[in-house]
Amino acid sequence: MTFLESARHFVWGASPPTKVERTLLYKIDWFILSYCCLMYFTNYLDRSNISNAYVSGMKEELNMVGTEFNKINTIFTCGYIIGMIPNNLMLQVVSPRIWFPSMQIVWGVLTFGTSAVHSVQQIYIIRFFQGMAESSTFVGSHYILGSWYKPEELGKRSGIFTSSGLIGTLFSGILQAAVYRHLDGHAGRSGWRWLFIIDGVITLPIAIYGFLIFPDLPVTTKAFYLTTERMFSWLSRGSLRTGLGAWPSPPAA
Repeated sequence: MTFLESARHFVWGASPPTKVERTLLYKIDWFILSYCCLMYFTNYLDRSNISNAYVSGMKEELNMVGTEFNKINTIFTCGYIIGMIPNNLMLQVVSPRIWFPSMQIVWGVLTFGTSAVHSVQQIYIIRFFQGMAESSTFVGSHYILGSWYKPEELGKRSGIFTSSGLIGTLFSGILQAAVYRHLDGHAGRSGWRWLFIIDGVITLPIAIYGFLIFPDLPVTTKAFYLTTERMFSWLSRGSLRTGLGAWPSPPAA
């Protein structure tokens, strides 16, 4: 085994035995894992920006006092908790390819809206509904990943997925520093307001990407890049653990 093969085995685990399965696994990594990671990245990007905005002028401009910032975080968490179960139940009714990007658009628009607030009470309302929308991502994504990957493949992919959210938090701080330095006062807007605008600009195209390429569950997918033959190969290796519906009839010989 070469060094590159050993490194790949360490990072991704053993490759499937057949070329068809390997090709399918690469596609699933590219389309499913990539979107889940990008979605979770923007999830944390749009969640953590409130802290960076608070120390970059929002506190003074909105005359925030006492525990108002803590109330913002508490209200967001309440929305997040309330939204988790309904969001995951919706995945049984609405196609994940529709539901995930739709929720991402909702919290992206709410992030945009935060740039125009004039009182902390407006932020309370926005953050509650943003928490409800963002709660669709974490558990729902693990449900989707668990539907496509074998147990021995899932651990490392879940680790990468979770890390993408932490990268979003890191990137938010770096972005706010750059925005505050270069855009503070531009077009009559404070730097912290520009942060919410830019975060929204980052979020919405990723939602469109999800509408276009996310393949739903293995039993319901109609993704253009997954052939019926490859899907039956996926079924035959016993990788599927969850999902609704029935598989189509095998392709004719």
